[in-house]
Amino acid sequence: MPHHAFPLFSLPYLPLKKVLNNFGVHAILYLSMCSLRSKRIAVSYRGPSKNVKLTLHFGYKHCLSLATNTFCMEEGLSTYWLLSVENRSEFSSVDRNLATVRIGNFCKIPVEKGRLGLSTYWDDCMVGITEIGDYAREVFNQDIYEVMLGEKLPEDVYERAAEYVTKSQETIHSLRCDFKPEIDNDLDFILENFKYTEILALDVNPSPEYCPAKFPNFNVDHLHILYSFWVKQEHLLTMNCKYIILQESELSSNDFNVFLKHFMNGGCSQLKEFSVDVKTPIDYEVVLNDVEFEERARDVERVYVDEEEHHHTLRGGLDIKRPSDDAKVTIKNFSKHFLMIVWPDFVGNSY
Repeated sequence: MPHHAFPLFSLPYLPLKKVLNNFGVHAILYLSMCSLRSKRIAVSYRGPSKNVKLTLHFGYKHCLSLATNTFCMEEGLSTYWLLSVENRSEFSSVDRNLATVRIGNFCKIPVEKGRLGLSTYWDDCMVGITEIGDYAREVFNQDIYEVMLGEKLPEDVYERAAEYVTKSQETIHSLRCDFKPEIDNDLDFILENFKYTEILALDVNPSPEYCPAKFPNFNVDHLHILYSFWVKQEHLLTMNCKYIILQESELSSNDFNVFLKHFMNGGCSQLKEFSVDVKTPIDYEVVLNDVEFEERARDVERVYVDEEEHHHTLRGGLDIKRPSDDAKVTIKNFSKHFLMIVWPDFVGNSY
């Protein structure tokens, strides 16, 4: 029996919309690349298949992806790759006859199924990833949500990435960095030239002498710094976050005392969780100096539900009330881990 193509685009608007609602992100994007007509339909479509948060990756691998969970402290990200950018010199047009597509102002871009979604081939990979970024913004009718910076190849990748973001949309919601800086100026440049509004996640290990040239923007919902030895007391006092995670920290018990008093006096007012791993044992007598608290026995259990709806059972701890609004705080007195929880949690539980 012969197979006949289904005339998808001949459907009236409402039936077509119902079909596209079930397409998913990959299919919407790939449909847009089939023809100018299919692109117009993909761009004009409004529905759940476009309810996504897009991530643009710059560095060793230039890619467009989306994540099902944009920020998750414990489980990481579930990443779905859409398009990747490869150098045109990496394949031989003589050996392979690849299909081509139009992306932005560029026609006949070779494309094939790859490890990270569809692989596209460009003479200049930075041109490719910025064109793909603009193309995704057009197709999905929204800005790029997150920028991910990896190992820099070529040398000016961070500068060109910052220039692209500034010119195309000015700000991003989330900035993630995962690379080994050749010089500390790399991290300084990134912190000074990317305007991020919700999330800053740094998996960057600068030199032991590193100190940021300017105070970074710590006025975000989520702050996660893996190598945070350079974060000092003066940086703590500029933070206004819901979640703060600092690892490999060199903060002292006195630093925690200063931060706690800062919070009790109304600083970092949005805070819900403050988690810090330190190298030396914490002296809680110093941390709680001049702070009224009530110590709970180990048999006292409270369940704390965070923003990602993860349930955490807290046993015992030190309870404090903020005088200005009676916000309740529980501090877990671990030896090398400072954990401070602010109640109520995200489902309204109070201690």
